[in-house]
Amino acid sequence: MHTQQVQGSGCIDALTVPESVLRVYVQFCSSSSHRAGQMFIPQLTDVHDRRTLYSGNSPLNSNSNSNGFSLDTGGMASFFGGDVAVTAMTTIHLDPARRWLGWYNSPGTYEVARRYGRVSESRFLQGLFPGVPTDLATLLGLEGLKGTKYIGAHNGTILEETGPFSALLMKHSARCVHMKEIKGRKTQPIAVTITELEHTPSNQDVLHTSIYPPIAAGVPILVSVGTAVACGVFQDWFSFSLIALGILVNGISCIVIGAGEFIFQYPVSHLSDLGDGILVSDKDKEIIVLKGGGNPVRCIIQGSATLHFRWRRWIKWCAILLVFQLIVQILLIPQGTLFGQIMFIGSLGVSWAYNLWLSSKNKESIQEEVFVRVVLHSPRFRRYSLGTRTSAVVFMLLALKPKDPEKIFNMLLPNDSPEWLKFKDDILSRIRSKQELCFQPSFWDASAPEYDKQLLELLYHDAETAYNGYQDHLARSETKDATSVTVHDK
Repeated sequence: MHTQQVQGSGCIDALTVPESVLRVYVQFCSSSSHRAGQMFIPQLTDVHDRRTLYSGNSPLNSNSNSNGFSLDTGGMASFFGGDVAVTAMTTIHLDPARRWLGWYNSPGTYEVARRYGRVSESRFLQGLFPGVPTDLATLLGLEGLKGTKYIGAHNGTILEETGPFSALLMKHSARCVHMKEIKGRKTQPIAVTITELEHTPSNQDVLHTSIYPPIAAGVPILVSVGTAVACGVFQDWFSFSLIALGILVNGISCIVIGAGEFIFQYPVSHLSDLGDGILVSDKDKEIIVLKGGGNPVRCIIQGSATLHFRWRRWIKWCAILLVFQLIVQILLIPQGTLFGQIMFIGSLGVSWAYNLWLSSKNKESIQEEVFVRVVLHSPRFRRYSLGTRTSAVVFMLLALKPKDPEKIFNMLLPNDSPEWLKFKDDILSRIRSKQELCFQPSFWDASAPEYDKQLLELLYHDAETAYNGYQDHLARSETKDATSVTVHDK
């Protein structure tokens, strides 16, 4: 099929037209003009003269944004990195020094506004971000922490579930405390940690610590300021204003939201009672012996934390500013040049990497450090590994010295066969009379014929292993105390 290019007065503005189509069109126009009493000859414009399929401008042309080439960065600026931005923001409550170092263009403004907007108790923000108000424990990362079972040594208290700080203490013990292995039979190793609580924490204590070096915040700050200056030098005032707006809004938000304090509280008793007890975790194969006054132990098993915002009403305006920034970015970033948009993305990328670095450290490990060092004042830990549950329970009874050892013994070792009952009676009688747990082979050989002497031999050996380990613990503690006194005298 042949094609022909025809130019005319502008009735049809088309590309190269096939000859058959052109013939039909000319005949139609000719018949129409004859009926009108005059001759009309149509002309087709050249496609290259009247219409272009490509603007001819390169993407880096300064006017490329006006010709339809634009990076869609507005949505990315507001939604990209939301969870990371929120995590980075919540660490400010534990590290107040970072409150003054938020002057950079941060992504994820929508998620930050949504999460903290629900805290402000504003009807406008509740309508803008519908849903259940944000739980302060969620912001602190404590909502999923459940403590283990607690058994009191003197007051008979039994709690099937304790507070989040007992879980933090158990994780700290497993992660940070050096463990000494007590040699003996191994079937189901269990760790026993003896914790000596000498400091009585104050109620309504503000928890904070230095987590990150402040100088690290200089990287996103310098990049954000540098990209804004570069946009100003090349007179891209749209991109300049958007980066500057992001710097101001994030800096103000960090100051206002960072004013929230991490408050530790627990029920204080004015009685000078003993709070000795144990935390037992069958899942983690862990027993923690708590030795100290009632209030130190109570702060572990019943302590809680909350965020107290001194400037709660200002959080509403911060959330509104963050929403305003979101709208402005979506509307105006396409108006900037491609160079300015690249600068805008660069500032966001560096800020996102910084927020990711802030959120990379496990929040629970930070809280463990704050709780153990700030609240408990770094108590003394002694951690031991025993090869069987029997030896671990006997070791715990020797260290705890409970008022009713039989009750705890039966709770942790509920076996009630004749061999177990004889073994428990012998061990409990010796613990009450403070006798050594040393047994000769004749001790179980002389048992009645109905007893399983092999089982008795294993059980008494486990008890003897626990006793030897406890004597080693006493020797280590006395050596440590003597060293501490010598250093203090010097």
